[in-house]
Amino acid sequence: MRKIKKILVSNIEVPSGLIGSWVNRISFLIENDPDFFDYILSPSKILGEKSLHCSKKKWISYHPQLYKWQLKNWVAQDYLKAIEKTLKSSDDFLKVVVMDDFVLCEAIALLKEKYPDRIELIYSYHGHYLNLPENFGHSIDKIFFLTNLGYLESLSKNKIFSPEVFIVGNGVRSDKFFPLDKQDKLKARREMGFSEDDEIIVWMANSRPAKGIHLFKKIIPLLLAEDPNLKFLIIGNKTELNIESDKVLQLGRLSHDLLPKYLQISDYYFFTSLWKEGFGLSLVEAIKSGLFVISSANGGIPEVIKDCDQVALISEPNKTEKWVKKFLEIRSRKKLDFDQTHLAGFHSYEDWEHKFKKAIVE
Repeated sequence: MRKIKKILVSNIEVPSGLIGSWVNRISFLIENDPDFFDYILSPSKILGEKSLHCSKKKWISYHPQLYKWQLKNWVAQDYLKAIEKTLKSSDDFLKVVVMDDFVLCEAIALLKEKYPDRIELIYSYHGHYLNLPENFGHSIDKIFFLTNLGYLESLSKNKIFSPEVFIVGNGVRSDKFFPLDKQDKLKARREMGFSEDDEIIVWMANSRPAKGIHLFKKIIPLLLAEDPNLKFLIIGNKTELNIESDKVLQLGRLSHDLLPKYLQISDYYFFTSLWKEGFGLSLVEAIKSGLFVISSANGGIPEVIKDCDQVALISEPNKTEKWVKKFLEIRSRKKLDFDQTHLAGFHSYEDWEHKFKKAIVE
């Protein structure tokens, strides 16, 4: 009987300690279940029987007539050689999972033409709307989406959309991101140099315009005009932003061990995303840490936070006054208490791993 081998393809080294959504999930999966994938193709420097070093090379130049040749013989050469070596050494059937890299996906689709009955091509997509090229889209057997909203928008905007679809979502570790009880939260605040009475607002992302940092910079003085005692934490930006206020602490990029500690001592989280989010991982991290969240309603976000009573959505996120008004409405409530008993199971890592593995083996 033909054996099935599972191959993970990544243009980022895995396992890895890098900060990034799917990189951490996959690294933790490999740590938890090192036998799930038979081979891992990535730029990892940790080599072994399963971990094969493959790097994606930069294009030499663009020319339509040389595109496929460059793709196969230069850009994706390492990955194709590793996969073809496996095909030639046995009659195994390969399930090849490509992590969020359409160029590598296209290259393996070309290889699949040579071995049509030996490869199942699986694309794990981490955006919202996917534009599926007709020239190789039919060669993709399965696509994993983060939300059903993302799948439906992709279905409506593509003339042909033939792959089987699985909604695997995203997952956050509940042993790292969880709310503190009142006493532990106050103690943690004191230990981290904050007052028990501080009201702390977090903004967390990189400083790209798509994440709305330029809007949040305008929102800060508007909120301080309402209450000059508010405190702000900005997390994730690589370079320091020009913000003249001693109420704003810019923390830069934080490790996975330190990040939950800052979320747990805070009260509110502004998710000012101005693009169609595939999922919004930091949004879920903030929710699971017990913060009240004010978020744009872009992309798959409404599905991600469905039935979550600690989130307020902004349907017109480009208007700063909408964010200020919503914050003041929420703050005016006498209590910000909400049911936290469900947070351990809210988009948990375990649930994601189960769905991800199941979708591969089916």
